[in-house]
Amino acid sequence: MNYHPLFGQTHTGFKLFLFLGLMLLSTLLVMVLSLLIGSLVFGLPFQDLLFKMGQPQSESGLEIARFMQIGSQMGLFVLPPILFALLVSRPAAAFLGFRLRPNGWAMLAALLLMFTALPLIHEMGEWNKLMKLPQWLSGLEDWMKEKEELAGVLTEAFLRVNAWYLVLFNLLMIALIPAVGEELVFRSVLQPLLGKGLRSIHAGIVISALLFSAMHMQFYGLLPRFALGLLLGYAYYWSGSIWLPMAMHFVNNGAAVVVYYLHFNGFIETAMEDFGTPQGSLMLIVSMLLSAALVYGLYRLKLPIASTDTKKGLINDEPFRTSGD
Repeated sequence: MNYHPLFGQTHTGFKLFLFLGLMLLSTLLVMVLSLLIGSLVFGLPFQDLLFKMGQPQSESGLEIARFMQIGSQMGLFVLPPILFALLVSRPAAAFLGFRLRPNGWAMLAALLLMFTALPLIHEMGEWNKLMKLPQWLSGLEDWMKEKEELAGVLTEAFLRVNAWYLVLFNLLMIALIPAVGEELVFRSVLQPLLGKGLRSIHAGIVISALLFSAMHMQFYGLLPRFALGLLLGYAYYWSGSIWLPMAMHFVNNGAAVVVYYLHFNGFIETAMEDFGTPQGSLMLIVSMLLSAALVYGLYRLKLPIASTDTKKGLINDEPFRTSGD
């Protein structure tokens, strides 16, 4: 029996609005479902559940926050791209970039890049701290800073653990699920959709990276997270495999989880926020040179099929091409 995707022949603009609608609908439905299940599991009415969730300093509040965090990640990032792929393409796994396996050398170079780029990324964070939005956007800047502080309090509450099973749970919640979900949203779906709509895959990569950074609503992390989004975007474009940026994303987040645990429990002296801090200009220059070499290596290892195969299903299953690619 042949399966014909319901919206496979529709315009790119319609597909974009369809995906955004799926994200909104999925988020709302999963949030309601999470509240229903959470109310049963924790034996609390909705109001108390939401109140407790805002108190991560208490053990019960932290457990509820963990539960709701996973629910929100599944509803916002994991489910929408899967549903979207089923509606616009066949087979869905190929559309999302799962069919191709990355070159082993490309995977090694990509994972090393996550560590060699740390001093440069950290320095970008310092530059970011010097940035200020125009006066007419000061309200937005203050709002983002407030959100960043609240997110920082919750994240630190999640990370302050001393048991290995909780470290593994944090790797699931903070590293694995975001790596899978966010890469599906920003790389598998939005990047090629925007690239097709703007007639330039490079514009799609840049805008997806900007959206990826802005989505975290952390003002002081806008620049370094944008740079990370660019690395992830080009890794996907060159390799044709979503497995590569997912692995990079997981290593980036997972390293932070492990380093925080080791420092919090006294195994190492380096704090998470200081991990990868450049010790002088020489280290920063070395970071830039090594990272540039690894990025060039990823470019040289790209598959000829990668520039077309990852875009199939977005424009009636025809390869996406741009001038200059």
